[in-house]
Amino acid sequence: GSSHGATRLFRTAYFEHPDYVPILQRALAGWKALNAETGERVFIQSGVIEAGPADGFLMPGLDAAIARHSLPVDRLTRAALKNDHPALSIPDAFEAIFERDAGFILADKALAAMLRLAEAAGATLRAETRVARWSPAKVGVAVETPTGAEIFDRLIIAAGSWADALIGLEAAHVALVEKTLFWRKPETNAFTLEAGFAPFGVETEDGAFFYGFPAIDRDGVKIAEHTKRETIRDHGERTAQPAQGEEDAIDAFLARFCPALAGRRGKFQRCLYEMSADGDFLIDRHPGCDRVIFAAGLSGHGFKFAPALGEALRHMALEDETPAEWAFLSLKRFSPTP
Repeated sequence: GSSHGATRLFRTAYFEHPDYVPILQRALAGWKALNAETGERVFIQSGVIEAGPADGFLMPGLDAAIARHSLPVDRLTRAALKNDHPALSIPDAFEAIFERDAGFILADKALAAMLRLAEAAGATLRAETRVARWSPAKVGVAVETPTGAEIFDRLIIAAGSWADALIGLEAAHVALVEKTLFWRKPETNAFTLEAGFAPFGVETEDGAFFYGFPAIDRDGVKIAEHTKRETIRDHGERTAQPAQGEEDAIDAFLARFCPALAGRRGKFQRCLYEMSADGDFLIDRHPGCDRVIFAAGLSGHGFKFAPALGEALRHMALEDETPAEWAFLSLKRFSPTP
């Protein structure tokens, strides 16, 4: 749980790296399967708008992913933006797309559903059990908890912002970044999903990336900025209040891109990103013990991958091989080229 709030974006047109796209397509099938298996709307396929300057990082990144994987997206004209998405004010010089396969996940509902299904399939859940350390055993892996050491055949470490202590590898170091999520209370119901307000992501000319969600409850529209980052050394340095200027930046963005929400302040929540050195995931087998697999550095874009990531980690643990589409996220990318 690095991020907070009830919702998480889901996109398959991935500006971060085109190689993520096949994994996201598997994840999309997984979210739809979870909907079907639970009979709940855990994943809501609302579509997502993304817009930014042609010479930024967002639109060229999207173009690369779309072209390589022939993704079905709509290129939005000025008329389409004004007619279909009137609550957003996108500059005429910006490019914009609408990805119909995208949407958002109701995070708490998704996690609760996954835990129920895991238990039904025979998993043992141990809530609030601290893992102090692990070590290779004669046969298996020894895991130490407050009740003592236990031997397991395989160990998967997915410890979020606590990953460093358990993985213990310089290349797998994750930096802790504090961010704040904000909510804005609309004056009307124009910002609900039912009214046609879609999730969005917008890059501004100065390289900031803001994203937002429809109002799904009385808290209103959730909005945050993704790219501006200040690290802290450990969890003890966490603070309870937004960083100086953080909320003003949200309102400055809204005043220009979504004026009806500017200044309509609501609640906020602090969250932690756990960032790898290059911002991409760290998915690999531990060089000190091939029975240990880890997933780290997932912030702030890991949640959407959950069904495919779980599948990959299970495959790595039980089949002793890494699925080909995940290989680009191994630690090998940090090794010097001969």
